Amino acid sequence: MSRPEPRPEASANSMFGLLKDLWPLHRTLNSDDMDLALEMCGSYLGDPRWKIHQYMPGTDVYTWYVPERYKVNEAWLEIDGVRVADFDQNPLHLLSYSLPQSISGRLGDIRDHLWTQPEQPDAIPWEFKYYERSWGFCLRHADLCRFNDDSRVEGVIDVEFTDETFKLGEYYLPGTTSHDVLFLTNICHPGQVNDSLSGLVVGLEMARQLSQQPQRRHGFRLLVVPETIGTITWFAHNEDKAQRIRHAWFCEMVGHDNSFVLQHSRQGTDALIDRAFLAVLPAYRRHGVERTGGFREVVASDEMVSNGPGIDIPTPSLTRWPYPQYHTSDDNPQIIDESNLSEALELFCELWNALEGNYYPRRKFKGPVMLSRYGLWVDWREDRALNQATEKIMLMLEGDRSLIDIAHETELPFATIRQFVDRLLEADLVEASDAPL
Repeated sequence: MSRPEPRPEASANSMFGLLKDLWPLHRTLNSDDMDLALEMCGSYLGDPRWKIHQYMPGTDVYTWYVPERYKVNEAWLEIDGVRVADFDQNPLHLLSYSLPQSISGRLGDIRDHLWTQPEQPDAIPWEFKYYERSWGFCLRHADLCRFNDDSRVEGVIDVEFTDETFKLGEYYLPGTTSHDVLFLTNICHPGQVNDSLSGLVVGLEMARQLSQQPQRRHGFRLLVVPETIGTITWFAHNEDKAQRIRHAWFCEMVGHDNSFVLQHSRQGTDALIDRAFLAVLPAYRRHGVERTGGFREVVASDEMVSNGPGIDIPTPSLTRWPYPQYHTSDDNPQIIDESNLSEALELFCELWNALEGNYYPRRKFKGPVMLSRYGLWVDWREDRALNQATEKIMLMLEGDRSLIDIAHETELPFATIRQFVDRLLEADLVEASDAPL
């Protein structure tokens, strides 16, 4: 992979196209390429409501601090005259935030500074030392195996740490209420796409589609940040905005072929957002039945910030974890299926529709309803599952359960429940409330 110089205005007009444009960039925590990537995201949205926030390195953000900008002028390694690592060819070759170094000597003397992936000998692993600084290179294991400890090594790591600002992206669409929904996604992981770009492009496309709606109940906030430190920085500077967020989710690793896996929030199914996910997921099983796991038990990321101590907004995450190319150069556009990105987008849009259309129905009737009188009887030949669940649904209309709750408990799709209960509402058999009655 060579590193082209894409221009922000050249960003493609599709999720997969943008993913490919962003792929080669050196998207480490604070870098020139990170600036470019954020500008490309703004170009994709084409909306002045996209904001890029800047913070000075060294600024305290809770117990962390904003990192310096990392500039790579040159970085390469040769063994017996053979170039086995070159940052210009692939940013993964350089240990992220590696210290400057001039290398000359025996291979055996620098092995502690070399990383390979023996299980995938033709892949370059991704390693980083953001805060515990060292230096090093990442190589294909097959290349390293060609040499012995007495082989001659020559190389250079010419890098700079500067005080140029650390940046993150935010896009906000206001709602008619004071309640917001947060879509949290990462833009880091240089030279990789499934982690984290697949979640990023889905979030951007969802934002673009929601921006076309004239009105919405919930506000929609998209955060595009370097992993962990970006989320910490935003929350540390926006605690007033955080108070508005009622539901959040994190998304990454959704482009490869695998079933979805829902990692529950810290609150589990006590949280409405977790129940909403469970209500919509059964409709999206192109690669099999969805899987679930507890908080931080599937694959850990920024939910530890948004759902962690002192903030604690319920934040489940959605991925297709695992995949063998994780944190290597094999995580490239070849493993991404555009239809998988589209399926994830459709799922999140349906999740949004569930949150937007959710209400608490309370019965106005007594005794069993004569459904056929109101045109509400469900023919078992047309919808056996709804037919069998009808009596159960009618017993859940006491005003203490929302449509999402009913869908979760009956294991029927949210859209099915919404359509059926809306018909009860039209027949004046129930009344609706935005809160439990």
